[in-house]
Amino acid sequence: MLTALVLLSAATTPDAHAAEVLWQGSYRARGLAFETLSLNREHDQNQGLSGYWDHRFLLNPTIAVNSRVAVNFQLDMLPWTPWAQDVATYDDAVTGDTIPVAYADGVTAHSDAQDGGSYLQNFMAVRAWADVYTDYGRLKFGRMALDWGSGLLLNAGMDPDSEFGDTSDRIQFTTRIGPVYVMAAYDLALEGYVNQSDDMHIANAAVMYKTETLAAGFLNRYRFQPSQSLHVYTGDIWGKAELGPVLFETEWAATFGTGSLGDGVDDVSIVAFGGMVSAEGSFQLPEFSGEVLAGAQVGWASGDEDPTDQQLRAFQFDRDYNVALLMFEEPMPILAATVPNSANAGEDTSATRLGEGMSNVQYLAPWVGYRVLDPLVVKLTYIGARAHHEDPDLPDSRGYGHEFDLSLHWTPYESFRIDATLGVYKPGPYVADYVHETLGGGFDDWTVGGRVMGTVHF
Repeated sequence: MLTALVLLSAATTPDAHAAEVLWQGSYRARGLAFETLSLNREHDQNQGLSGYWDHRFLLNPTIAVNSRVAVNFQLDMLPWTPWAQDVATYDDAVTGDTIPVAYADGVTAHSDAQDGGSYLQNFMAVRAWADVYTDYGRLKFGRMALDWGSGLLLNAGMDPDSEFGDTSDRIQFTTRIGPVYVMAAYDLALEGYVNQSDDMHIANAAVMYKTETLAAGFLNRYRFQPSQSLHVYTGDIWGKAELGPVLFETEWAATFGTGSLGDGVDDVSIVAFGGMVSAEGSFQLPEFSGEVLAGAQVGWASGDEDPTDQQLRAFQFDRDYNVALLMFEEPMPILAATVPNSANAGEDTSATRLGEGMSNVQYLAPWVGYRVLDPLVVKLTYIGARAHHEDPDLPDSRGYGHEFDLSLHWTPYESFRIDATLGVYKPGPYVADYVHETLGGGFDDWTVGGRVMGTVHF
């Protein structure tokens, strides 16, 4: 990290060809607490109350070499690093013994050598790419973020609460004709063995119409791997319109393909669909001094009626596309491991029915909010969801459950924001009626979760 900052400092001096550094980024501290993600308070392995705080400092500067050429990169410092992850201890100079953790003061930087490289480090170079503005359009090449539309299919993961982010090694060219943008790109998704045809390639083409109040686009992605005879096409249509006080957005994607996925999964046929429609707006009521906010979103992702055959029908929303605090964000149920260790992190996930990201789902998420003061918004959201295809072992048990999230968003100063959310989740039959062969069932208890975030943007 020190080397990178020194290089950045040098780039701002006259000797560095008058390059200018434009600083962008954010720091976020987040606290999470749940009671209980096990969904069964009477279970012998009930996890009970769990919680943690974590960091993320995202630095995304641009080095403007001149008016046409720039280099961009992203650095993640303390990326999702839990507070108090590494206690600072030392060896007593007299006895040679390591002091007890109870007497340690503070924390120390995480070292990859401590765990054989199995954990994230305190500093990661995530992305780096070049921008060249030609007379005919914008050329980008390098390791860059992928983002499209609402983030349902491709999501850069730049929001404070994002966990993943889509990144690709890509060459991309975009040109513009009035309000119409045309993009072509090539991604090398997998580099296999030298002189083998096992590389994974993705060809991309998109067209978008964009004005201040209206945007619409069509993205095409063709993925192929010659060694596996894999050919997969994904088409995505996205649109957004601002009609007076109401903002509409929709995105729909379809995937078709054939080939082999490796690891013995051969001769598959892929047909999957997913999408969403949302609307939100604001208005004044005579009896209220503040601003009333309201909106709703409905979405659907296809699922596999028979997950054991070669017909793959499940569509997966991007994992950073979030609609709730608990559902499709926190794997549930999670039980405490009988023998906690570094491999299982103290958790048993073998009975998990809901994971990260949405697939095989139909959901509805209406919400209402109120702007109490200019910097303060209170919002209540309901999320109801059920499986598109029922579990063959649980006929007539498609409901994932119901969730209510109460959120507060406060921006007391420019570039500084506090977000707090309290969520309550009631498992539906898809979860509550499930019985694990060794862990049993009874996963029908209400779960309460909370999240607090403080974010500074610059």
